[in-house]
Amino acid sequence: MSSFTFNNVALRAFAVATPDHVIKADKSDRRIAKFVKQMGIEQVHISTTEQTPLDLGFVALSNALNQVGWEPQDIDLIIFDTQTPDFLCGTGNSFLLHHYLNLSEHCAAFDLPLGCTAFPYSLTVACSTMQGAEDVQRVALLMGDLIWYQYQDKATMLAANKQHLFGEATGVILLEKQAANSCPVIKTKLFAQGHGYLNLFAAPSFRDVWQADASHFVMPDGVTVQYQPGHIFSYMNGMAIHEFSTGKVVDCIKEQYGEAIHNYDFYVLHQANKQILNTITTRLKLDPNKVLISLDQYGNTSIASALTTICHKLHDIDRPVHIFNASFGIGLSWGFSDFVIEPGTVSAIIPTDHHFTEHCLQPIYDLSS
Repeated sequence: MSSFTFNNVALRAFAVATPDHVIKADKSDRRIAKFVKQMGIEQVHISTTEQTPLDLGFVALSNALNQVGWEPQDIDLIIFDTQTPDFLCGTGNSFLLHHYLNLSEHCAAFDLPLGCTAFPYSLTVACSTMQGAEDVQRVALLMGDLIWYQYQDKATMLAANKQHLFGEATGVILLEKQAANSCPVIKTKLFAQGHGYLNLFAAPSFRDVWQADASHFVMPDGVTVQYQPGHIFSYMNGMAIHEFSTGKVVDCIKEQYGEAIHNYDFYVLHQANKQILNTITTRLKLDPNKVLISLDQYGNTSIASALTTICHKLHDIDRPVHIFNASFGIGLSWGFSDFVIEPGTVSAIIPTDHHFTEHCLQPIYDLSS
């Protein structure tokens, strides 16, 4: 375990943007109605215009800057946490945002790929960097993923009777360095279990390029998956992930926090699915009214899950609230964060159709034309 305490970083703004296209579950289909009851997901937001976390992040960040009255040039560092960047390597989304915001060359930028545990992990990285760098006073920390790339045809993706577990969103936190002990303390705890990586991953990888002409891949559980070149698919051992989330993670919370876990105003848990959230709530004996939910309206938004929940439920708070966050997922990894959200710092979620095209490769389907 790695524990961190930061007493000189203020959380100035929280903002989230989602695609404006909404897919509602067709509960007239009994199979879909059962899925909604079990998973708790009534609808999701999915792009129909090839939006990426970069597009959504630009909107969320622009909104957050306006909220606090900062200019883009006030940012000293951009950190972008995503598993689905616009470019697979080299040019990270942080650099693209740096370009679109026309930031100073003195503003540093880097990406992270931390999956569903992004909130405590990337928050720790941002705060640690601020403490270690004298000139880094203001940081924009972004988190977001997309899911439409997993669908091999748009008709399947947009079908109302499709069982949609994942939605799309990208969020941002603006952080500002303060004098020591002049703002609420931020605390995080981080954990990892590397041997569990085979239970949750996306494929193919760069290692799989050697098998680019393969028609099928065999998954760790022995299931054979058909592969179509140019497409990425996700693998998840559902039983193992459920046991990890409701067993290992919960036991760790009990060990680390004991009865003090009941002292928070609200709980922001990774929005995996309704069953997992209910089990965690029951095992920890939490007040269900304090466990915030966003998956019913936005689905599992992966990296943006915690931020989506905060902006969905706390944008109108009128008092400081003490938050406990538990995030868990790919790695396998898990982590906790303890922080205070001040009134006036959280924006309501912003639906948008904004997307960039400047840096996209332009496809040619028929050279003869």
